[in-house]
Amino acid sequence: MHTLISLPLTLGSDRSLDILQKPKSGGLFRTVPFLPTAFRSGALHIQQVPAGAPAVLDICATKKYSYKFTNDIINERQSIVIHTSSWEPVQIYLRWPKDAGLDRLQVVTAEYSIKSDIAMPSVPGGATHLSPADVDFVPARELFLSSRSGAITGLFPSHDVLDVFSSSGSTSLTLLPLFDKPSHAGKVVVRSNSGTLNINGKLDADAAASRVHFPSRNSSVTIITTSGSIRAVLGLTKSVTIRSSSGSQNITALLSDHSHDRRSDFVTASSSGTQSITVVSAAQLDKTESSAVEKTDGTGFVCKHSNRSGSVRIAYPGEWEGTVEAHSYSGSISVTGEGVDMDRAHHRVTGVKGTPEHHTDVGTSSGSISVNFGSNAASDMQKTISGKKE
Repeated sequence: MHTLISLPLTLGSDRSLDILQKPKSGGLFRTVPFLPTAFRSGALHIQQVPAGAPAVLDICATKKYSYKFTNDIINERQSIVIHTSSWEPVQIYLRWPKDAGLDRLQVVTAEYSIKSDIAMPSVPGGATHLSPADVDFVPARELFLSSRSGAITGLFPSHDVLDVFSSSGSTSLTLLPLFDKPSHAGKVVVRSNSGTLNINGKLDADAAASRVHFPSRNSSVTIITTSGSIRAVLGLTKSVTIRSSSGSQNITALLSDHSHDRRSDFVTASSSGTQSITVVSAAQLDKTESSAVEKTDGTGFVCKHSNRSGSVRIAYPGEWEGTVEAHSYSGSISVTGEGVDMDRAHHRVTGVKGTPEHHTDVGTSSGSISVNFGSNAASDMQKTISGKKE
């Protein structure tokens, strides 16, 4: 692999950096807007380099391909635009050293995949989150990634904002939110038109047990796709919104309530895809910590799950207490679990367990509904996330 050109980067905590990959104008392949994935070999990599190494953008290839680029620096912003073809095996490496700060980073590609080559840092025993001081590499306080048809994959450390969009390529992210205090309010947005979305879906039991991959309690999380499927493993935060039109949703959510707010929202919506939602309670450590936090009366989660024609399956842990309102015009409704008092009416089932700490509203037009408290699915997943899976 030869370095065709190396462009120096000007970094700093008050600076912005834009990297854009665009198709070359003219030529045979310029007339084909979307090459099959098998023929795409170009990629843009985000990498860490040792302290003292220069911050650069390297354009590399096995042989000399034609390309064009512009490199503009205006005030506190540097903008680099690279024109290449998706079928050419050109690799673009965004490299900067440890402790090099940046306020905002935007990476946009037409056909190229965006890959994070950042390795997972070591996690101190018992830590439930990492702060920026615990790691030696943070891409930017605000990180924006976008690709028209390429995939977006890898581990992405984030601080204030992580915004990811792929029009048709698949997205597979492992989150690494960094914050100093539990009150930190971050923002995570992952969107796609037709590509599949996988957020923390590849975590093993140990990684899930540490919970360092879950956004802070006061963060907002938004995951949206039109027709692609969604798979996510997340902590329930102040606001979690998951929407799709026809793709399936497979969501695992960790219940850990440290908020002073009376209301926290967990919303899923779909037009025709199936929804499978498993809520697991936090480990004893979280319960001990939360007991030291003064909470207002009625603190809890307001969960709303809606589907037009697809089914909705929800599994709660045995510890969950609250009310469930399930309604469907023509689909079947099942609310089960030990200690649940139920009241059935026309097209509606109301279930109450214990104190009304949490409230769930689930509705469909024609899809079936199943809500279960203390299910095997929730128990098994809880053992996995708490690191007690046998």
